Amino acid sequence: MATYRNGFFGNYKGKLGNLIFYEVKGRQVVRSVGKSTVPPTAAQLQNRNEMEAVVSFLRPLKELISVGFHIKAKGTSCTPYNMAVSYNKLHAVTGAYPNATMVYEKVLVTEGKIGKAMHPIAELTAEGLSFSWVCPPDLDWSRPNDQVILLAYFPRLEKAEYLLYGPSRLSAEAQLMLPPDLLNAHMEVYISFIAQDRKQIANSTYLGSFNL
Repeated sequence: MATYRNGFFGNYKGKLGNLIFYEVKGRQVVRSVGKSTVPPTAAQLQNRNEMEAVVSFLRPLKELISVGFHIKAKGTSCTPYNMAVSYNKLHAVTGAYPNATMVYEKVLVTEGKIGKAMHPIAELTAEGLSFSWVCPPDLDWSRPNDQVILLAYFPRLEKAEYLLYGPSRLSAEAQLMLPPDLLNAHMEVYISFIAQDRKQIANSTYLGSFNL
């Protein structure tokens, strides 16, 4: 793979022969494609299987991941999505080929340095999920206006419902409404916070599963 600041072909995007041109953070990238006649090694099969597990998990979360790893990716040549893939492939996948699976309690859907949710709880209701957390009286003055991020991921359906900019940290509660057809589906649940000015974010917290 190679990168070109202006590109030999200008801003061309797409396939040309056995080359694929695309853009990443304003730079043109080109890579070759072709079918290898060499059988994949065990390590390659394992790597592909782990990638499949992570990509399948992240697929319905693209907007959330764009926000959740934006700060981590800022100032690097990586995209937020690439950061999310890298972290979760390294820390949140288990199992040998062909049975690699996600370890949901180790997943991060946001990564940052501000305070995580304190003593968070999620409860399933007739309309969706009800979240609550503790907002201590001695909380840093700049943090009460952080906004909550809520996620319910449905592994068997490869779907997700999430709220990106919810109530403030100070409110100590929030609701994530779910479509009726998802209320009884297996779900994995997460919470996080993002600064009101979007310049900082917390590590997400796993809150458990429902409807196993």
